[in-house]
Amino acid sequence: MDPFSNTDIAIGSYHGRVNTRRVQAVSLAWLAQISRQIESADAVVLAEGRNRNVRVRMPTAGGTTLDVVVKSFGFGGALQAWRDRRVGSKARRTWLASVHLTAVGAGTPEPIAFLERWAGDRLAESYVVTIYQPGVTSFAHALDSLYRQEPDCEKLMALLDTVATEVRRMHEGGFQHNDLGNQNILLRRDDQGRWGQVQFIDLNRGRIKPALSPRDRARDLSRIALPSDFRRVFFEMIWQVEPPAKFLKWESHYRRRFALHSRTRRWRHPIREARKRPAPGDPPRYPDTKDIWIWDERSGQPLVTMASRDRSKHYPMSRNLRVLVSTLKALPEVWRAYGRFRRQVYGQRVVMRGRIGVAVDVYGPHIDRRIALLEKLGPIPLMVRFYHHRGLAAADAAATVVEKLIRRGHPVSIALVQDRRAVREPDAWRLFVDRVLERLAALVELVEAGHAINRVKWGVWDFGEYRRLVEPFAAWQARYPDLCIGGPAMIDFEYAYVPAALDVLPEGLRFGALTHHLYVDRRGAPETPQGRFAALEKFALARALASRASDRLIVSEFNWPLAETGVYSPVGAPYVSPGLRHHDPSVSEQEAAAYLLRYLLIAICSGLVERVFWWRLAAFGYGLVDDSAADWRERPAFLVLAVLLPRLEKSEFTARSVVAALSPTGTEGILYRFEMPDGHPWWMAYTRVESCRIPVPPAVTQATTAFGDTLSIQDGKVEVGMMPIYLDVESSVQ
Repeated sequence: MDPFSNTDIAIGSYHGRVNTRRVQAVSLAWLAQISRQIESADAVVLAEGRNRNVRVRMPTAGGTTLDVVVKSFGFGGALQAWRDRRVGSKARRTWLASVHLTAVGAGTPEPIAFLERWAGDRLAESYVVTIYQPGVTSFAHALDSLYRQEPDCEKLMALLDTVATEVRRMHEGGFQHNDLGNQNILLRRDDQGRWGQVQFIDLNRGRIKPALSPRDRARDLSRIALPSDFRRVFFEMIWQVEPPAKFLKWESHYRRRFALHSRTRRWRHPIREARKRPAPGDPPRYPDTKDIWIWDERSGQPLVTMASRDRSKHYPMSRNLRVLVSTLKALPEVWRAYGRFRRQVYGQRVVMRGRIGVAVDVYGPHIDRRIALLEKLGPIPLMVRFYHHRGLAAADAAATVVEKLIRRGHPVSIALVQDRRAVREPDAWRLFVDRVLERLAALVELVEAGHAINRVKWGVWDFGEYRRLVEPFAAWQARYPDLCIGGPAMIDFEYAYVPAALDVLPEGLRFGALTHHLYVDRRGAPETPQGRFAALEKFALARALASRASDRLIVSEFNWPLAETGVYSPVGAPYVSPGLRHHDPSVSEQEAAAYLLRYLLIAICSGLVERVFWWRLAAFGYGLVDDSAADWRERPAFLVLAVLLPRLEKSEFTARSVVAALSPTGTEGILYRFEMPDGHPWWMAYTRVESCRIPVPPAVTQATTAFGDTLSIQDGKVEVGMMPIYLDVESSVQ
């Protein structure tokens, strides 16, 4: 039986409606005196203002009571009274909306009653009564707590998805809220800390409709306060498909209109705004958008908070001016050096030992499993990151692991990675730097100062902030003159930022190596050009820039994101958008292995790069090893690296050559020649097509795949493809 009547009843001097499942005769008597009840000694005021919320206990059958909230509405003038007569009082509209939401299964505090008393044409009193919700907070306060205390991506995505699911249910149920601010969405956590039980409040402005148009939804959602990229994710969660263009157009329109409405409130209501005082139930004041920093453990990076157009509004003019001036000043020298390095590539012998490294995560569990994997690769160079946001205790634990790795024979480099707090609180950052380097400065080969500082998601917005970030390293360079401090740790092919960063280094600090995170993944194969610059040309230009530091170039991060790894991939995080993905740089595991080997050959054998580090050893979305299941799986990239590294340990690169393939016409085979200490040569060969036959060098007697399996050589020719193979003279086979 429906407990919500469609007919008003008399309740003492009031008229209204009640929830018959909750309201008994004793409750009706109590409601008839509601104006006294909310002033009683046991009433607790929850919110004060034009509208007043009071928590009080309502008697029910059998001598029990029910904890309820009574909201009493304020009143306007004659125009408001006319409107209340025409469309219903705020209490009546709230009641009808609550009943409707309850019927369609959308969350709202259970309605108990509404009451109103008219004095002629004037509404003298009006109330709505709902079940009190213990332990709830608002979406506004949940976000603020997360931003300030729990900056974790998974928690943020779970919160957004929980709210988005209920907003979708409300809209599909035919209800347009019309005041859907973050503060009007309640929710609570369960015993496991998961968000749920979303409830919508302040419903008096709502409208019940047969169906909501994209414009209706846009108007509702234009009051949700989220940074623009979080908002993009939130909208996709609600629609579960790519949001319609019409919705996005209207949402932008209503958001601008609401922003203007908010900015002009103090001019429209000067007396009310002047009297306004902060209250416990008021929405929180969020951190400035540029200071919101959320870490995503799954993809190993912070979240992008803003769309590019919004980010650009926060860039200071000095940032772009510094880039322009420094680039113009450095350009002639750098361009001459670039030409020189381009002419010298592959022209010198290169000792291959110690050139190839891998980054390893030393936080959390499974350290022993990672060390066991490293044993299969030998004592290769390692890169270990220390994260400021994890705190000093975690840094101490990570330093202990680094000391263990060094004792096991690994040359270790470390990177000190900032968050936004490190930039805003330089004393805390300095303490972190000092804590790590006190233990490790004398032990490690390289200290990378800062991380990806041309990406504001990592917390640095201008070069003044960058200068403050690297200032603590000057003292350590003075204390340990032989310590190599590297930087500026830019990411991607955005080299214009490098001269600007070098120009603002504090007095006493000079980088011993130019470190760079050079991805070429969005081009696919490392030989695929971006304009005039494929991987080789990018290495040459980076080396030319390194000549402004100490002429050493280290690629401290590269990889290819792996397909079908969802939010664990750097390009899938933090939310896999619905619909088709365009320009997705993700590759298969086999392609990643092939590109890894070819990237290494180009970088090291060209003589341009001193060392490269794959990011990272174990990670589901991009690692050499898939650590997503109980039994970790060594991917093709790990397996081919395990075959390659013992070969390189005592070898020298001597020459690169190109041979014409027999088919298809025009295809070339690319051969890299190496020598063992006894002078015996061996080669690595590949092409840029799936498969073709190429002639092998004279005296080659054996061919093997990148995984170590034997290939047949027929008539001095071998089948080769995009994955490099090995060609050996018999006595040089390992």
